[in-house]
Amino acid sequence: MNKLSETLGTLQIGPPQSHANMMIYPLSLKNGHSRGYRTLDEALEAQTIQVLEVSEGGNVPTLKVRNTGDLPVLMVVGEELIGAKQNRVLNTSLLVPAQSELNIPVSCVEQGRWSYRGRQFSSSPSPSHMKLRKDQTESVTRTLRSSPGAFHADQSMVWGEVSRKMSFHESSSPTHAMHDMYDQMAGKLTDYTAAFQAPQTQGILVAINGNVVGADMFDHAETLLRLWPKLLRSYAVDAIEHSTEAAQSERSMDTQGFIQAAAQATDETYDSVGIGKDVRLSGEQISGSGLLWDEKVIHASLFNKQA
Repeated sequence: MNKLSETLGTLQIGPPQSHANMMIYPLSLKNGHSRGYRTLDEALEAQTIQVLEVSEGGNVPTLKVRNTGDLPVLMVVGEELIGAKQNRVLNTSLLVPAQSELNIPVSCVEQGRWSYRGRQFSSSPSPSHMKLRKDQTESVTRTLRSSPGAFHADQSMVWGEVSRKMSFHESSSPTHAMHDMYDQMAGKLTDYTAAFQAPQTQGILVAINGNVVGADMFDHAETLLRLWPKLLRSYAVDAIEHSTEAAQSERSMDTQGFIQAAAQATDETYDSVGIGKDVRLSGEQISGSGLLWDEKVIHASLFNKQA
């Protein structure tokens, strides 16, 4: 049994919060170590990290991170970085070592701009929506199988999903930026985000229209608290898209079925971009990825392939 499956076996699912067509279940898991890293936003607040283009000319699938702090920095799949030559999102979760410079794999979510808007990237409150995170994860897994060490996602697929999402929500943007869609959906998003409180646990499991669609788990409740606003918006955008649909029944997956399917999925382990190991999960019903450091699950994201 792999370490991620072991962690899934310790999960306890608490009573859910709900609003409209979305339910969020708190996930508690056993943990016996201190939190030895900062999140991206914490490092930016402390001014110990810079995210830059890799060169003056830039390179769409790669950015450069400079960590001058005394702790590693956790960057989570789907987190959006805005500015520089175009907005990007992280392809995988990774830990940037302390006192280091690292090139990281990203995808573009702003198709119509390739010109500088400042030299450094800032962190956006609007990550890849849940379906895009799932598509990115599955695309990176396919790439790793053929080219171990290459954490690239299919850029055409990413642009296609961003375009589909923006079209559905009737969003407009002069540079076709995903970030603009979130801004234009602010009112609808607030209806969802205001209805949920951050759980004091290490993870969440989310159902839309009665069907479990995904889960995110960390090694510490403090980390979930830091990432909570981004994760909530990631799921809420998809919930809004499906808000007029009837509750699913035949293909619906309940909480226990989702966790069991994840625990039984096939795992593949690769060297991470930064510190630790990158674990990929694949099954008939489940896809996902996890970041391991010193045999501890730092972050795992799981998705219902049929959602």
